[in-house]
Amino acid sequence: FKEGAGYSTLNTARSTISLISIYNINKNGLIGRFLKGVFNQRPTKPKYSTTWDITPVLNFIESLHPLRQLRLKQAVEKVATLLALTTAQRLQTLALININNIVKSHSGISIKITERIKTSKPGVFQPELILPFFKEKPGLCVASAILDYIDYTKELRSNNNERLFIATMKPFGAVSSQTIGHWIKSLLGKAGIDTNLFTAYSTRHAAVSAAHKRGVDITSIRRSAGWGPDSLTFFKFYNRPIQSPNDQFARAILNS
Repeated sequence: FKEGAGYSTLNTARSTISLISIYNINKNGLIGRFLKGVFNQRPTKPKYSTTWDITPVLNFIESLHPLRQLRLKQAVEKVATLLALTTAQRLQTLALININNIVKSHSGISIKITERIKTSKPGVFQPELILPFFKEKPGLCVASAILDYIDYTKELRSNNNERLFIATMKPFGAVSSQTIGHWIKSLLGKAGIDTNLFTAYSTRHAAVSAAHKRGVDITSIRRSAGWGPDSLTFFKFYNRPIQSPNDQFARAILNS
């Protein structure tokens, strides 16, 4: 506590100690009062109080077309960011995508996630990402972008590298979620997003907030983002007002 730890960190420490302690510290009144005091002084806060508007980012992504004419780094930044926005999945999940689990149909592609992820547990289905072809705007079609990216990188992949995302330099191996995060952050910065304030993980906030604002029902949002049917995570941590220019009110009055 004296070193700046907040309620969440200290409560996690209590839970860890309770697993190995012969004493039931969860019923210790002194510890309970201490943690209550910590919560009052340093309550758990959401990472973001607002989120960014996805429109300028999508406009920038759409301009990066056709994909095969882009440099490899530009191509992977586009695919990673577009996939993050259209699925609202964690970066860990994106890093685990296996090209053998991508199935193409006449309407789009489906991607099964077969490996353990953060939300994996007995009785819970693994996520399946459904991405339709978006023929109205080819530059924003994530399904086509993924297929084009796989074809683009076909000659660069080693025989045993089946991950969707590969490094942009030799030996072109599989990459971590941190690398995918760097790619997304790079594109966000080029699109005009303040990357000193927003990280790559903010795509999840931006995507679900935009979907909710545009009328997508909460059941669909929970399912897409990998939350349970009764989860309040969206309302507690992800449903954020979208940033707008400070002069919006004045402009609305003057333009009326």
